[in-house]
Amino acid sequence: MIAKPYYTLTSTERDAFVEFLKEASTETTQPAHINMDINDWHTKNNTLMYILEYTDRFKTNGFYQVVFDNDKVIASGGAYASEFSGDVAILGTRTWIHKDYRHKLISREQLLPNEKKWAIENGFKIIALTFNDYNKNLMKLWNRTRLGESRPVRESHHFGFNGVTELEFPVTIQYTKQWLLYEKIDPCFDFDWSLLK
Repeated sequence: MIAKPYYTLTSTERDAFVEFLKEASTETTQPAHINMDINDWHTKNNTLMYILEYTDRFKTNGFYQVVFDNDKVIASGGAYASEFSGDVAILGTRTWIHKDYRHKLISREQLLPNEKKWAIENGFKIIALTFNDYNKNLMKLWNRTRLGESRPVRESHHFGFNGVTELEFPVTIQYTKQWLLYEKIDPCFDFDWSLLK
């Protein structure tokens, strides 16, 4: 498996990415499937293609990647500079993993390490993951090991290596109520998350 920045994809790779989005948009049991829709994406500002092609969120203010297994797109996700602080990067944004690969730790081992690397290289002091009400249950995957649980060891490239803090209240990001976990890259830096209530 190899991850490639979206904006460096060849036309053949972009075609494969569009096919990936088409398939993702048919998974109607997944609430985020509407963000993967490519029908009339030019007019739908919530869709991933609209954001990639018509906004600067990932083009100049972030990083978006596509993961290939040979010629097949199996995952994608990105990170961007938050609008509320130049010191905070939001990771795991618009992430989608093909249903046949969701058990393979692609987010943990490929997507998030690449996004964390981007954030460090660009001088961010905090990296965060956000969750909507429908996927808030995934937050427990990133919290530290509890007594009696076996979890893979976190290395320095993993999200949460320096510890994970979970906000006890929701915040508003991109006009949406979200739940948030964060890792400090700079242990001396603090952000007042209550400003986003």
